[in-house]
Amino acid sequence: MAKRATQFVKVGLLLMMQISPPVHASEAALLKLLEVLHADGTLSDEKYMAIVKLIKPAQETESSSPQTRSKLPEQPGGDAIMISRGKLEMSPSERDSKVRIGGRIMADGAIYDDDTEPLGSGVEMRRARLFMQGTLWQVWNYKLQYDFTGSGKAGINDAYLQYIGLPAGQITLGHFKEPFSLQNMTSSKYVSFIERGLPHLFTPGRSLGIAYGLSGKHWRAKAGIFAQGIDTPGDELDQSYAITGRMTYAPVYEKDWQVLHLGLSLSYRQLDENRTLRFRERPESHITNLRLVDTGDIDADSLYRYNVELFWSHGPFAIQGEYTRAAVDRAIANQPDPVFAGYYVEGSWFLTGESLHYKPAKGTLGKITPKRILGRDGWGAWQIALRFSSLDLTDQDVLGGREQNLTLGLNWYTHPNLRFMANYIKVLDVEGGPHAGDEPAAVALRAQIEF
Repeated sequence: MAKRATQFVKVGLLLMMQISPPVHASEAALLKLLEVLHADGTLSDEKYMAIVKLIKPAQETESSSPQTRSKLPEQPGGDAIMISRGKLEMSPSERDSKVRIGGRIMADGAIYDDDTEPLGSGVEMRRARLFMQGTLWQVWNYKLQYDFTGSGKAGINDAYLQYIGLPAGQITLGHFKEPFSLQNMTSSKYVSFIERGLPHLFTPGRSLGIAYGLSGKHWRAKAGIFAQGIDTPGDELDQSYAITGRMTYAPVYEKDWQVLHLGLSLSYRQLDENRTLRFRERPESHITNLRLVDTGDIDADSLYRYNVELFWSHGPFAIQGEYTRAAVDRAIANQPDPVFAGYYVEGSWFLTGESLHYKPAKGTLGKITPKRILGRDGWGAWQIALRFSSLDLTDQDVLGGREQNLTLGLNWYTHPNLRFMANYIKVLDVEGGPHAGDEPAAVALRAQIEF
């Protein structure tokens, strides 16, 4: 009995050493000892199994990296909640489905240096979005995203199902972005400036539709048929519809070091029975409601849009540019068909050595992760950027005006999910249109967090 009691004491001490931090004993050696004690009859089957169950959860907890993943206790029914790299995910008990909840907040402010027309300095909540996305039964992706800066249907952004069980590619059905343009398909969380460049005016937004996408190691292609946006009035007899597609190819791709990206987008939209179209744009700052260039209403039967894009990066340096044309087919006979155009060129440089993150399977840019985190081992990532953009809304009998802008940007990424931005925007020239000769400037600021 004394011998057996001594053995139990040894086992107890070893267990305390194993499950109490810091860990001083090898789990393999402890399990081997338990096997010996179980084999010679010191431990019964029940006691042996009970002790082994105590050891293995401790090993699983220790092997998880606290910096990348922490697992909350399983919920009733076997569901588990996981926090991984700042993302909140829930895995149902079926284990072939998962849910992620997240969002973004972007708070902006702008001070304008007016020229001839007042722009109205101020602040706004540019975006305040929550989303839920995940996978069902391993073959269905889904996403629902709502922006609280809108209201009702106007607040719904993404709302779609995506089937990924095909031998190749995916089918997406619902409300989502029509595939067009690099700066459009890149999330607002990851563009280098507070607002996208002037030619973004021509980009189709989110619409109800169905699309097929296919990608390879260096390329991506996606095309679909689309109706109107979810917040568009639906009482027209004949609603608008479109066919839109985008293809990208990266002949050079060395992950986050050197990338050469080429892209082409095409879109044809047949307009609804109202047969009117209007192009107008703010001076790359959203707080003001003043549009320096504006075509007014144009009678139109259909609209063709073309876009070419280029992106090149080498280490911390990057250059990006796009050219877009919009050709209007007039509804009234014998009226000339105007063609509008715009382009931008931008360059950026990470002073702290990071690189823009390119995703070849999507043909877009993604999240920046600073090499050093503020408050932990450094001052985050710092990026400077410069952009020239041009927009021409004058052609034939439409005198919408021409505008050219220059924007200087400074971005501070304190953490992977937190960014502060400052832009200086100068309108270089406005020729023709409703505000000819008006050349204001602005200082714009943003605080952005995603989760």
